[in-house]
Amino acid sequence: GQVGGLYVILETDDGLVLMDPHAAHERVMYEQIMRAVAARTVCSQGLLAPETVELAPAAAERVRAHLDALKQMGFGVAEFGSDTFLVDALPDTLGGVSAAAVLAAVAQELEEHGGRRGKERWAEDAIAQAACKAAVKARDVLTLKEIEQLVISLARAEMPYTCPHGRPTMVFMGFDELHKKFGRL
Repeated sequence: GQVGGLYVILETDDGLVLMDPHAAHERVMYEQIMRAVAARTVCSQGLLAPETVELAPAAAERVRAHLDALKQMGFGVAEFGSDTFLVDALPDTLGGVSAAAVLAAVAQELEEHGGRRGKERWAEDAIAQAACKAAVKARDVLTLKEIEQLVISLARAEMPYTCPHGRPTMVFMGFDELHKKFGRL
């Protein structure tokens, strides 16, 4: 179940695990998108209604310079006049997230690191930002089925222990440590 509206508690053979569902979901989505980009099999999810996104002039220029890379990552982004863009598709893994929030996060990533990194490293960071925006949020109530699916997906991840930004996805506490804490040596 969930504890404090933030964490999921799981029992293992050797103790218990506290999992941060946001960090775990972020890791799962990040790896799914990165695998698809590497295999050139990114699937885009068309939006029911395209969103117009207006950015600050400098951010718009950075996005404009990386439109091809964004399309390779599964974003349907086109210029829509001045500093406005039309977003009509997102990588299918990011379903349900605001196109405006994702494009703003990508523009922020470009501002902070885009000019100083190579294309591949920038793409990884942009995908990490997009996954962060799309991941379940703190206080989101998850069903048991959603928790189970997240645990299964995280177990299949190449690097299940941290989100793409380095935060832990889970913390383990063994029964020996629990016994010590409760004076049951």
